[in-house]
Amino acid sequence: MTIQFFAKPDEPNNDDLQAFFDNFDLIQQHKEEIYANPEYCNIYIQGCGAFPLYVQPIRLSLGELLKLWDETSWQQDGKYFYSCTGSPLSGSNSSKYWSKGDGFSYTSTKTFGNQIRSALWLLQTGSTDIKSRCTPIEVPNREPSKLTITDLIGILRKE
Repeated sequence: MTIQFFAKPDEPNNDDLQAFFDNFDLIQQHKEEIYANPEYCNIYIQGCGAFPLYVQPIRLSLGELLKLWDETSWQQDGKYFYSCTGSPLSGSNSSKYWSKGDGFSYTSTKTFGNQIRSALWLLQTGSTDIKSRCTPIEVPNREPSKLTITDLIGILRKE
């Protein structure tokens, strides 16, 4: 008998993901403003995060994604990873990304372990710097914003 375990990511909200990446340049232009405002920074888009086997889901907010893209392997060669699923033990994974050239796509990445670790370090310490091979696996509770990504896009367009 064979037992198989699968990591299942949150079902993505495709409309919100599409709106987010359709307005990617606008959001990038206002990145510092987003970081400075918890109501903007703590917006969650369903389906964004790391979903490793054996560890509770690591759901990422808008501010966390922006920081990971700027400072880690969550952004590679113009590919902006927004959902990573797989095993931190074997490294086997399927990672969803968006790029200006490919639109929405997926791939397996050799940096899956580092992606998981940098996300966990960010949530634990506020920094993406991995300071130790021992990575804390507890995902802290964070207060989500009441705003949606569509609300934010509307606000940013008015400015």
